[in-house]
This record gives sequence, structure tokens and C-alpha cells, in this order.
Amino acid sequence: MRLVPLPSDAVNVLTELQLGAVEGQPYVVVNGKGPDAGGRIKRQNITRDFHSIRRRAGVPKCKFHDLRKSYCTNIAQVTPLHVVQQLAGHADIRTTQKHYLQV
Repeated sequence: MRLVPLPSDAVNVLTELQLGAVEGQPYVVVNGKGPDAGGRIKRQNITRDFHSIRRRAGVPKCKFHDLRKSYCTNIAQVTPLHVVQQLAGHADIRTTQKHYLQV
């Protein structure tokens, strides 16, 4: 398990979603449509929804994974490299150095 720090606004949104969930629901964000309603969101649906939201927001074409890269790149500017390594889930710090030390 990995712990990732979240801004308080994100924690508040997730808390509201959890409080509004059906009792016993193990997921914070659930599939709201079709036969899988109430179940976990499938990976392909997250990607589809991400691109839909990105287009509506006028954000240039990018991949969902670019959010991770952007996050790690931004925190690498102000966070010790071993902490970035842990947050990124890299087993070897050389991977973190290779991708985020050029910042």
C-alpha cells in the first residue's frame, strides 16, 4: 500500500462522496450507469471519462499517465528525491533520478 498526500479540498470531496455512499459500499467512487452500477469503475471507463472531461475543459491532448508524471515532476522541485521515489512507487531510486532529476 502507498500513501499519497492529498490537498484538503480533495480530501473533503472524497469524504463527501463516502458519506453519501450506500452502507457497506467498499468504493468511494462507483460506476453510476448500466448493469455495473454501484460497482467499481473499470479502467477503460476512467480513461474514456478523463478524455471527455479533458476535451470539455479545453486541455490539450494528453494521457491519463501524464497526470502522474506531472505530479512527480512538480513535487520533485521541492521534495527530497527519496520521498518522490516512495510516492511514485519506484523500487530503485535510479528510476526516479532518470525521470525526475532533470527538473
